[in-house]
Amino acid sequence: MNVELSDGVSLYVHDVGEGFPVVILHGGPGLDHTHLSPWLDSLGDEFRLLYVDARGQGRSERVDPESLSLDRFADDVDLLADALGLDGFALLGHSFGAIIATKHAIQRGSAAGYVISGGGDSSEQLLADVEASLEAMGDGADAIAESWEAEKTVETDDELRRLLEAQMPFHFHGEPPPGFSDRMVGSPQVLRHFANMGYGDFDYLPQLARVSKPTLVIVGEHDRTTTPRAARALHEGIAGSDLAVVPEAGHMSFVEQPEAYFGAVRPFLRSVAS
Repeated sequence: MNVELSDGVSLYVHDVGEGFPVVILHGGPGLDHTHLSPWLDSLGDEFRLLYVDARGQGRSERVDPESLSLDRFADDVDLLADALGLDGFALLGHSFGAIIATKHAIQRGSAAGYVISGGGDSSEQLLADVEASLEAMGDGADAIAESWEAEKTVETDDELRRLLEAQMPFHFHGEPPPGFSDRMVGSPQVLRHFANMGYGDFDYLPQLARVSKPTLVIVGEHDRTTTPRAARALHEGIAGSDLAVVPEAGHMSFVEQPEAYFGAVRPFLRSVAS
């Protein structure tokens, strides 16, 4: 469904299930909700899952990429909640969506609880972690490094899809599932914008003490992108937070080890909803 925000911009929301609302933010930037749905849909037996295509991305209304920022995306969470008339909600963000969710937890804190799935503590450290992971990877690392650099100049949907395909071995601990990104509606201009500004140019460590709501930080044991190091830094900085490390999983831990992933996420969401 399309939801018009108070500023007139329309966001696409994929609405699954019934129960306490969970707003879900996808990764990227420049991607959409389809790398999370249907993988997270099993939570819909207990919760209303609101997968959001972020402003200017996926099936949402296109906007000038220069108008986009982490602050803009975090503000949109509350604009969406108002537009949908939500009395309360949890916020789950994965990858770039986790970076937005952390920004929201720091600056707004209006969600009942937060799931930071594959998040980052700072853009500088994220890029350093990726570089270190590539150095340790060995075979295939050069092609993946080239694809990351090419994000700064990507122009077409086909180029974006080729970059994603090149990066899949980096994001999975095992073999990526066939057709993982086939349904995706990409936004190459948005990816290019953020790739040239350090993926948001953020540093959360000095601000994490401001997070006051229940928070679950979850990461794959072998995540090369948003690493266990970053997850531990977030966990240590957010008082009272929980940390879950999903064994034998990479960046897409909900795909590779769903039982372990949902074994941590589901009870946390239950506690937030109660």
